[in-house]
Amino acid sequence: MKISLLTQEFSPAARSLKTLERKLNYAKYKLKGNAYKAWTCSFPIGGHQDVVESFLKGSKAFPEVEIIVNPTKAQIEDTNVFVPSGWRALRDAIQLKREGKIKTLVAGPTVSDLPHLHDYVVADPAIDVCLVASQWVKDMFDSELAQAGRKANVQVWPAGVDHLFWSPQRLEPDAGFPNALVYVKNSGISQLPAVLELLATMEKHVEVLQCGSHIPQEYKAALEWSDFVIFLGESETQGLAMAQAWSMNRQTLVFDSKVISKYHRDMLYHTDVYSSASPYLTKETGAFWASPEILSDLIRRMEKLVPRTWVERHQTNQLAFSSLRSFFNNEDGLGRR
Repeated sequence: MKISLLTQEFSPAARSLKTLERKLNYAKYKLKGNAYKAWTCSFPIGGHQDVVESFLKGSKAFPEVEIIVNPTKAQIEDTNVFVPSGWRALRDAIQLKREGKIKTLVAGPTVSDLPHLHDYVVADPAIDVCLVASQWVKDMFDSELAQAGRKANVQVWPAGVDHLFWSPQRLEPDAGFPNALVYVKNSGISQLPAVLELLATMEKHVEVLQCGSHIPQEYKAALEWSDFVIFLGESETQGLAMAQAWSMNRQTLVFDSKVISKYHRDMLYHTDVYSSASPYLTKETGAFWASPEILSDLIRRMEKLVPRTWVERHQTNQLAFSSLRSFFNNEDGLGRR
């Protein structure tokens, strides 16, 4: 089986321009000392880096599957095509599918935040499978599509975690869980003062990490130091930062926010879909809390968990690729429905 990974348009000029833009932004952010922004510009393939790397690393466990990264129009013919990101790249792939030049076409989970964007490109009939990262996002997509009178084969596919990189030197937390890492994202900042006050009264050592202010190695070091992690944020399509914490064997206490993240607020239609601040959180990996009182009780009653085991059983790169491969289930180009 051949799978083409496509994140860029076919036009050589567009690809060259994108490469130049990436390099200029990398130099700009390095000069400004913004390590995180520079890191995001260091990935030449394009697309959501965690999702694309999960696909590529996971594929190494399946040598019988040939992967072609950002092929030319000639190279992509007669292959299955995966477009994880880039609506312009997806538009090019759709045209080839209409012409009968490619087999199964799978798009997502980071092509479009909502179905109506980019003129409903993710609902094009040429697409065999439209992937989203979790069930609540599927519910949102299905609802908006139904109200718009459109159809798409929306399926859930979470990316995997590199459990070899996200592997702790200190497997178990210290007795009493003295070190708390507080991970803050978006409107979660409003909860931070109350959380810090609570942790101070409990005499915990605290480190605060703002989403978008660090590179993976820095986050890994913070997780290594910590004994547990408190997440403050809004809705998450998947919550990869949490899965990385679980892979480091750190349980997570997640604020049960009902706020839908800003990139999903522009829905065309009001729906009854309930979002999740951590779609894959289980009792094996942590717990939700909705008030400082509940958080205090959780911390006081906290027991040692082994969240890394959950990742090894459910969300490694290899498992994610195996699941993704099932959408390309035959050589006739028919995605799983």
